[in-house]
Amino acid sequence: MDRRYEEPIDVRDAAHEDAPASSDGDPGRRPDAFVWRGRLYVVRAILDQWNEHRPWWRDARGGHEVVAGARERRVWRVEASPGRLGGAQVYDLAATLPGSPGAGAQANQWQLLRVAD
Repeated sequence: MDRRYEEPIDVRDAAHEDAPASSDGDPGRRPDAFVWRGRLYVVRAILDQWNEHRPWWRDARGGHEVVAGARERRVWRVEASPGRLGGAQVYDLAATLPGSPGAGAQANQWQLLRVAD
């Protein structure tokens, strides 16, 4: 079962030489750790990544300006644990794609989307 959160998080990412550049120009940056609700989680493994388009009606419903490019984001499915000794869980992290037309100030903003139980 997955729990949905869609809460903002702080992510530490780094360029990795073994990560191939993607077709959208991403030079292989991936999350290494993130802070969620005041707790540091260390990424143990990257399980998957993909791009997705957020539904435009979510932004419109919240009274936010709908910007087409800012709705595209990269999702990373990672295995992470709190600290070095905590048990690992699966998390979906998302970032607005940098360089997306209209992303502007929203580029590189991260959210924790889901946690698998």
